[in-house]
Amino acid sequence: MNAYAKPLPKIDALNAPYWEGARLGELRVQRCLDCSTLSFPPSRHCAHCLGERKDWVATSGRGTVQTFGVFHRLYFPAFEAELPYAVVLVKLDEGPRLYSNLVGVTNDAIRIGMRVRARFEPVTDAVTLVKFEPDEGAAS
Repeated sequence: MNAYAKPLPKIDALNAPYWEGARLGELRVQRCLDCSTLSFPPSRHCAHCLGERKDWVATSGRGTVQTFGVFHRLYFPAFEAELPYAVVLVKLDEGPRLYSNLVGVTNDAIRIGMRVRARFEPVTDAVTLVKFEPDEGAAS
């Protein structure tokens, strides 16, 4: 692969299952083994019951845009060619929310309530980024 110039995530023991899932084309979230609450981002304690027993489950990768912002200002030189770019907060069908980029749609076409699905973009041998694209044919 070519050298990736954008900032990369720090993979650690807490989030490694998420990144491994992304490499395999799965969008994974944590599940509390005490109360079954699904959560993201990963944490040591369940926000619902404070349990510490967790595992990871694959989601459908589908969800809805809850809100979004369009970045017009350059914060990292490696993003210059993408300006302006959208960052969305997606609520997965299974409940957890996560921030990501929305690709495959113009910024002026993004709508709150838009149905989206995960898209996996390998950027290094160790990191596959999870982005979202419109879920064509899905009911809004």
